[in-house]
Amino acid sequence: IKVQPVAPLKAKPFQLEQVRLLDGPFRDNMLRNKKYLLDLEPDRLLHQFRTTAGLSTASQPYGGWEDPKRELRGHSLGHYLTALCLTYAATGDEELKKRTDYIVAELAKCQDATPSQGYNKGFLSAYPESFFDRVDACKPVWAPYYTLHKILAGLLDSYIYCDNRQALDILEKMAAWLKTRIDRLGHDQQQTALGNEHGGVNEFFANLYAVTGNPDHLKLARDFNHDFIFDPLARCEDQLNGKHANTQIP
Repeated sequence: IKVQPVAPLKAKPFQLEQVRLLDGPFRDNMLRNKKYLLDLEPDRLLHQFRTTAGLSTASQPYGGWEDPKRELRGHSLGHYLTALCLTYAATGDEELKKRTDYIVAELAKCQDATPSQGYNKGFLSAYPESFFDRVDACKPVWAPYYTLHKILAGLLDSYIYCDNRQALDILEKMAAWLKTRIDRLGHDQQQTALGNEHGGVNEFFANLYAVTGNPDHLKLARDFNHDFIFDPLARCEDQLNGKHANTQIP
């Protein structure tokens, strides 16, 4: 961590690596969850990332949210990375770290390949970059920034909990890609675009800035400050009733 809080913390949480559950129902549930994570197939979750990057894949994609026709495809892999990392930190099971490292390496290949499909350098996702063009133009599209946030967060967890430096390299390239997109928008256009569900992108870039100390990452966090939500809160006005918690809480 390169950036420290302005106000020193009076209490600090234990790191997951410092705690081990003893026998009992909580440990039983954790191990049951770990078994589920190991039952999932990384290559199936990677399917749409490879397809988007123009890479061959022999795996079959999962259905549901990950159906190739779903615009939210790809976010489950981000959740999966986070789950692998947190469970690795809580258990020390090297198989979880091995899976994390494999997925990160495969995502790096996808990121390197996306320019061959006409996408801008640094882009990485399970859907085309045109989804973000639709956000900027206020055209209907199902929450590409929300999905992107899950991928970003999973990669940052891979760096923090599994010490995967390649994950940080991917993130820095993604941040540079996104900065180029956001910088060409005026403040008003970006604020309008934030009307599309964008999840915790703001929170993520603040966290990335804490790790890198790169002022570009802090600027990106501020670019995702949604005035419609933040300004009333700054005036001590609670207008959160009926808002979408998936976006507004982060």
